Amino acid sequence: MQKPALDWIRLRWERESRYYEAHLQQDLWGDWIVTKVWGQRSSRLGRVMNIPCNTYQKGLAMLVQIDRTRKQKGYRLVLKKGNIDL
Repeated sequence: MQKPALDWIRLRWERESRYYEAHLQQDLWGDWIVTKVWGQRSSRLGRVMNIPCNTYQKGLAMLVQIDRTRKQKGYRLVLKKGNIDL
């Protein structure tokens, strides 16, 4: 059974000319996926990586770790959609 889209999470960090996003969402089969997107803010080019998660809680833990890493690298959180404590 899929969780409602309200449980999905979207985070975005930025620094000078770079951005980094992470999303926790379900695919069509109900499996949880963390999607990471990054690139230059002034370019339409970038990279995308999808990482499957066994559970919603493991996805949340992955987002917390991503947040910690981004902040250590000088990024600041500019968008937070969804229910997550960082």
